[in-house]
Amino acid sequence: MISRISLAATMFLTWYVSLGQDASQLGVEDSLDVMTQLWHALPEAEVGSVGLAAGSRDASEVPGSMQRLSAKMLRHMSYANPMQSLHALAGLNLVEEDGFGLRPNIGMRGSGTDRSARVTLMEDGVLMAPAPYSAPSAYYFPTMARMESVEVRKGGSQIAFGPQTAGGALNMVSTSIPDEEFAGRVRMETGSFGNQQTHTAVGGQSGAWGYSLEWMQLASNGFKVLDGGGNTGFDKADRVAKLQWTSANGRHILRGKAMSSDEESRETYMGLAQTDFDVSPMRRYAASAQDLMTTGHNHTVVGHEFKPTEDLALTTEVYQTRFARNWYKLDRAVDSLGQKVSLGSVLEGGHDDVLGWLRGEDTPDGAGLDVKANNRVYGSRGVQHRGRLNWGGTKQHRLTFGLRAHEDFMDRHEWRDRYAMEDGHMVLTAAGDSGSASNRIESAQALAGHLQAALHWGRLTLTPGMRHERIALSRVDFGDDLEREGEGVQRTNELQVWLPGLGAHWDLLQDTWTVFAGTHRGFVPPGSSPDTQAEFSTNVEMGTRVSAPAFSGQATLFYSDHQNLLGADLTASGGTGTGDLFNGGASMARGLELEAVTDLLELTGADAFFEDQKHHMPVRVSYTFTQAEFTQAFESEFDPWGAVEVGDALPYLAPHQFNASLSWQSDGWSVDVNFRAMSAMRTLAGQGDLLSDESTDACQVADVMFRWFPGEHVTWFAGATNLTNQTYVVARRPYGLRPAMPRAFRMGATVEF
Repeated sequence: MISRISLAATMFLTWYVSLGQDASQLGVEDSLDVMTQLWHALPEAEVGSVGLAAGSRDASEVPGSMQRLSAKMLRHMSYANPMQSLHALAGLNLVEEDGFGLRPNIGMRGSGTDRSARVTLMEDGVLMAPAPYSAPSAYYFPTMARMESVEVRKGGSQIAFGPQTAGGALNMVSTSIPDEEFAGRVRMETGSFGNQQTHTAVGGQSGAWGYSLEWMQLASNGFKVLDGGGNTGFDKADRVAKLQWTSANGRHILRGKAMSSDEESRETYMGLAQTDFDVSPMRRYAASAQDLMTTGHNHTVVGHEFKPTEDLALTTEVYQTRFARNWYKLDRAVDSLGQKVSLGSVLEGGHDDVLGWLRGEDTPDGAGLDVKANNRVYGSRGVQHRGRLNWGGTKQHRLTFGLRAHEDFMDRHEWRDRYAMEDGHMVLTAAGDSGSASNRIESAQALAGHLQAALHWGRLTLTPGMRHERIALSRVDFGDDLEREGEGVQRTNELQVWLPGLGAHWDLLQDTWTVFAGTHRGFVPPGSSPDTQAEFSTNVEMGTRVSAPAFSGQATLFYSDHQNLLGADLTASGGTGTGDLFNGGASMARGLELEAVTDLLELTGADAFFEDQKHHMPVRVSYTFTQAEFTQAFESEFDPWGAVEVGDALPYLAPHQFNASLSWQSDGWSVDVNFRAMSAMRTLAGQGDLLSDESTDACQVADVMFRWFPGEHVTWFAGATNLTNQTYVVARRPYGLRPAMPRAFRMGATVEF
């Protein structure tokens, strides 16, 4: 845990460094022009090896819509919770869970949100889900607070990424190596509920060599109140090292990156019954006292960039990731007759005796509470090669291509321990054998390639492309063979798919007003069962962009038709926890994405009233409308779907999402306000009016941040999230009602040198 003494030392350091600095040297660098450039434009310096737009000259060469959160935008509110930052981007479907964003649920364009399994998640252009093919549910998510920028690509541009191409691709760009000989940044924050954050990054370049070292620690005591007392928060630490060598002629660049992270979070799947939520929404039942997630993550990348000519660039990366976790959490109850009782059914009513045990009442003889050790190890490794080739004329055509050989696995060796509740405390009565609850290995091997062109004819740019995936998925289930001495029960599922796409971009008015359209075939890989089919979708979008001196905006209409819709039997989404994928008929999603950014002072001319100082009032607004519903009737044993009828809305997809950020910035201070709103979501498939016990709550949340710049390299800040202290239900899965984080205050300082 980070000490408050350390924070006080940092505050003193910021005061000392600021002495003697001329505030007039401080400029407001994130004015409208810069915001517009960073939002929609593709700076040449940043489209090299790590960006999703790698190889693209400008927006005309990016098929489909795109969004980007720059470093300045991320630092305005300095959210540690990635869900809060991502609300600023249109087209994302977000579902909160733990209040800290430790395991986000992210979807795009109605593709589904469960554990972000249906989006392609990357860090620095490398797949980052623990096992992207065999177990894509993201129980690991890169730490947002250390990221330099975030990129989102939807539509036909997904052809270059994958494997999931039904929704979109999300890339987190980590802290880059500084251009200076030596530079660094130290940020410390403290706040409500014992929330603490420390982020230190140093590095530089000298001659042919460059390096960076980074350390981040996040911690909290938790905002939920455990019956009987106890910590409900988390501790998480990241360590990142980068090394780079550039040849004298600049044609060769070697890069290395090594990172590790570990986490201990006292998180649970246990929510509350409605009656308890109404009285004390931040309560946690005594039966969740043993719940604990422990993780360890290691990731290594070695890359080589080669530019033999101005028209040809080649990049090769070799990567390896290992993620181990054990989520020890309450799983079910067992009555005195030995009957297993689902926790979901308990919190929905009908088992008052078992609900009493959860609250801390003594369990009778023969009854108990089972805590499951969801012990798993994930691994992935591969090599990916991509290139860019230019040819022809003053506005050159461009060809981008890539090839990736990849393999990953998930090893489940889980067990359950039996506890009794005595005097409000969990008491272990019988320890389970390792592997007795689940004992299997899922694995995948994949060879993927893509080819995409950007062909220019005057103001028209066409971007045809093709992706190919060849995948072999397998499972070995050892069952009761806990020592794995036998061969186990094996199954395999092999497939290969072709995924075409075509985008068009028309420059209507000299790079100020453009329109774009595109279509592509989406794909979600199936599981290892040969009876499960891959999901395919036809995705279409049309949009327009405006980039003027005082305004920038983008509007996009989208439509997706999904066949062989894939669901996942995850405990997190209300299933039984087998992790199996299954088909669920057909569905469609359609909607509208709107984004706009402007500087109110510049737009209205009011900036002329501030002659002595530079003042700006940038405003950024985004809105997403999503309608996603089943187009085929079917019966499902997956509780959130159940007996589906044509026209039933998909659960956990908010029809309306809105975000607005407003800043008033001067040379020496700034005030940043962020407002986000979301409509209520169904928690079960259905249609008609929302039922209060089958939906989340609508929410309207305001955050504020005050920043003071006493010197060129120093920032002091103070702020609050959920300023009005709104209480609302963010989810009813997997067991009971889950609350959002209440109002939280924070303060801290940043020193850059």
